[in-house]
Amino acid sequence: MITNIISAIGNNNSVYPLLIRDCGIENVAKVVLTYKQNAKESKVIARHAARERIVDEYGTSAVWLGGIPLISKISDYFIKKTGLSPDINVKLFKETKEQGLEYNIKKFKNSAPEAVKKLNKIKQNKEFYKKMAGAKFLATTAIPILLMGYVLPKLNFSYTKKARDKETAELNSKKNTKKTPNNIFKSFENFKGKKPYSVSFKGIEALADMTSLQKMMILDGGLTVGRVGTGRTKAEKAELFFKMAGMCYLNYVAPKSIEKGLNKLTKKLFNINVDLDPKILADKNVIENINKLEIPKKDLLAYIDKKPKSMFSELAEKSGIISRLENGIRNPEKFVDLKKLESFGENLSQYVKSLKTSDAPLKLAKKAYMAKSFNILTNIAISSFLLAGVLPKVQFMFRKLITGSNLEPGIK
Repeated sequence: MITNIISAIGNNNSVYPLLIRDCGIENVAKVVLTYKQNAKESKVIARHAARERIVDEYGTSAVWLGGIPLISKISDYFIKKTGLSPDINVKLFKETKEQGLEYNIKKFKNSAPEAVKKLNKIKQNKEFYKKMAGAKFLATTAIPILLMGYVLPKLNFSYTKKARDKETAELNSKKNTKKTPNNIFKSFENFKGKKPYSVSFKGIEALADMTSLQKMMILDGGLTVGRVGTGRTKAEKAELFFKMAGMCYLNYVAPKSIEKGLNKLTKKLFNINVDLDPKILADKNVIENINKLEIPKKDLLAYIDKKPKSMFSELAEKSGIISRLENGIRNPEKFVDLKKLESFGENLSQYVKSLKTSDAPLKLAKKAYMAKSFNILTNIAISSFLLAGVLPKVQFMFRKLITGSNLEPGIK
């Protein structure tokens, strides 16, 4: 259970690390820091800014983590209604010597007849399926971008404007009806010749100045355009672009760089290759059958199809690189990333070599597992700190630089 969790959050090509960082750490920290930053000058603005941040961050997370899978399922439903299988990867349309639509139809016609029927139907409706797959991609990107980048900010800003208008009206009402010690109502006439009414104390002074990796990266790119486009002022647009650019880098680039650095450091310090999934490092069968483990040097996919019950084939499936049908045959509907498979074979080979040359392979395997787990958790901690602590602070410095104020430029 714990190993599966660590494996999931350690996969920087999946949504799980983002889920931990976004909902569990980053969003909470951003709300708190936003309030504190604005409260330096105005508690009223701070409350509005914190509420906007809660709606923005958690609303975006809800669309991103829940809405996208929902739209994908709805799209699959309509594709199935046409009699086609939405599980077939369009990458199979490009034929290679190891896989492809035609290749898989011929190769699996006897071992996986039901899957081949689906492939043949796709073959007969190739162009239509391409259009359907394209429509699905568009729906799972355009709709979330529209919701996260345009609709949600507009609704958020509209609510703030109404709340600020109400506050201003109440303030003016109090000003106009406030009783003096002699119970005499003052009118605007009493202020003739004086400076226009202004509020100079903290908390009220700004009242008069109202004014949603590859698919994920595309979504965040579209989200950036939408957010900047819906910014209320030039200063807010500039700050939003600065913030979104930083988030894209820290969400998609930095974690992979941190992972490579930590794994490289571990290998240098302990002479252990930890580039494998924790589920493989924790697998006792690898250690117990280390001398029986055969790792092919070339034609890895052909080896897996020829020897589906070999340990290498089982480990490749365990790592999620390949998937199988219920009868144990590799699923011909799925595209296999050969580069990832080759990289897995190289890393497994290095790991097995270190186990064979060790006097205590079991102890070494435990050390590798612990080191990998530590690296994953450290990566989450570092990237979360950068996203939740460093980026907001730098964002506030940028705001201060371009506006001279701590207040949210769109609300101020």
